[in-house]
Amino acid sequence: MSTDLLTFYETYKKKISAYAFAMGGIHFDQATIAPKAGLGFANDMLGVLEEDYFSYLIDPENIQRIEALLAETTDEQLKKEISIRLRDLHQISLLPKEVYLDFQKSVLESQQCWEKAKQTDDYPLFKPHLISLLEKRKKMLTYLKYEGSDYDYLLDQYQVGMNTEKYDAFFTAVKEKLVPLIHQVREAGREIDTTPLAKTYCVEGQKKFTQVMKEALKMDPEKCYIAESVHPFCMFYSLNDARFTTKYLPDNVMSAALSTAHEYGHALYSLQINPEYEMTTFASEVGFAMHESQSRLVENHIGRSVSFWKAHYPKLQEIFPKQLSEVSLEEFVDMINVSIPGLIRIEADELTYPLHILIRYELEQEIFNGTVDYDKLDQLWADKYEEYLGVRPTTAAEGILQDVHWSAAYHGYFPSYALGSAFAAQIYQQLEKEMNVAEVLENDQFDKIAAWLGEKIHHHGASKTYDEILLDVTGESFNPRYYTDYLVEKYTKLYQL
Repeated sequence: MSTDLLTFYETYKKKISAYAFAMGGIHFDQATIAPKAGLGFANDMLGVLEEDYFSYLIDPENIQRIEALLAETTDEQLKKEISIRLRDLHQISLLPKEVYLDFQKSVLESQQCWEKAKQTDDYPLFKPHLISLLEKRKKMLTYLKYEGSDYDYLLDQYQVGMNTEKYDAFFTAVKEKLVPLIHQVREAGREIDTTPLAKTYCVEGQKKFTQVMKEALKMDPEKCYIAESVHPFCMFYSLNDARFTTKYLPDNVMSAALSTAHEYGHALYSLQINPEYEMTTFASEVGFAMHESQSRLVENHIGRSVSFWKAHYPKLQEIFPKQLSEVSLEEFVDMINVSIPGLIRIEADELTYPLHILIRYELEQEIFNGTVDYDKLDQLWADKYEEYLGVRPTTAAEGILQDVHWSAAYHGYFPSYALGSAFAAQIYQQLEKEMNVAEVLENDQFDKIAAWLGEKIHHHGASKTYDEILLDVTGESFNPRYYTDYLVEKYTKLYQL
C-alpha cells in the first residue's frame, strides 16, 4: 500500500474535521450566546467556510486518491471506514457547487427565521422559508442517484438500511399495541394529579438542579458543556468535546431535567467511541436511531425510574421545598410518568411519544411523495394531532413551529426517534439481565451503566451496523416487541388496568 496515499488520507480527514469544527462552533454560538445583530456577518463567514469545505471535500483528485487507497489497502477496518466515506462522497459530488451553497445558505436563514417565528408565534413569517427549503431539498435530490423513493433515500441518510417499507411495518406494530392502550389509559379510573409539577419553579433553582443532574450522570466537565437554547440539541466536536443545550420552563420543572438527561445520552455516546476512530467515519456516521437509543434510554429508562429518583429527589425537594415538600417520592415518580396526550413532542410521555413521531412521519411522506398542499401544511399538522391524540393546537408555536428539524432541513430525521426508543427498550432489557440496575441507581452509580453502554455499544461507533450491535448485545436482531411490551407492562401497572 502506498504510504503517500495513506499520508494524504490522514491529511484529508484532518482538514475536513477542521472545517467541521470551525463551522460547528459558529452554529453552536448562533443558537446560544451570539448577539442577534451579528448573525448576518456570521452567515457570510459560514458561507466562505462552506464553499472552501465543499470544494476540498469533493475535489475529484481527492476522491480518486481515496478510491485508490481503498483498492490498495488490505486493512479490513480501513476498507470499511473508507467505504462509508465514499458512500456519501459519491452522492455529494453529484451536486453542483452553487446548488449546495445556496441550500446551506437557505438552511441558515430558515433556522434563524424559525427561532424568531416560534418566539413570536408567527407561522406566516416562517412559512415561505419552510416551503422554499422543501423545494430546494427536492431539487437537490434530482441530482443524486439511488434506488427507491426520495423519502426512502432521506430515511436511509439518518439510519442506513431504513426505508418506508421497514418504518411502515414498525409503526404498524406500534399502533396495534399502543393505540388501544392509550384509550384504556384515558378511560382508566385512576387520576394522577400533576399540578405540583406545574407550579412556578424559578429558573435559578432549576439551574441548580441541572448541576445535580450533571453529578448524577457523572458528566466530565473537562469534556462536556451545557448551554441554553430555544430547542435542546447536542453537537460533537471531537471524542473529547461534546456540547449540548437545555431549556428552562418556569411552569415545567421536569423539562430541563429530562432534556438534560436526553442530550447527555447523545453526548455520552460520542465521548465513549473508540479513541482510535477520531476523525473517521466510524465516529461521525453513527446512525441517528442508534444515537437516539442512547438519549431515550438515559431520559426514560433511567431518568423516569424510581431508582434514579430515590437518590436525587431529596435534592430537588431541597431546592424547591414549597412546591415539593408535601409530594412523596412515589407520587412524584407517578407524576413524571403520567400519560396525558399533549401537543409538544419533547414534553410527551413515553406512551404517546411515538404517535408524535408518526404524525411527522406521515406528513413527511406526503411532502416527498408530492401529495401535500403546502398552504394547508399547518392545518394538516393540527388535523393529525386531533386524529391521533385527541388534542388540537391553537397556536403555531405549539403546532407546526414547535420543532427545529424542518427549519434545519433534517428531513427524514423524525422517524429515528421512535426507532431509537425501540432500540433502547431492547438494549435496556439486556442491561437488566446483566446488572442490578435498580441497586446501581439507588447507590448513585450511573458510571457503571455508562461503562456497560460504552463497552457494548458506544465503543464501536459506526464500525458495526445497528443490527450487528443489537445482535451482539441482545442475541437477536431488532425486535419491536421489546418496546411495545415494555410500554404495555409499564402503563398497565401505573394505571392499574
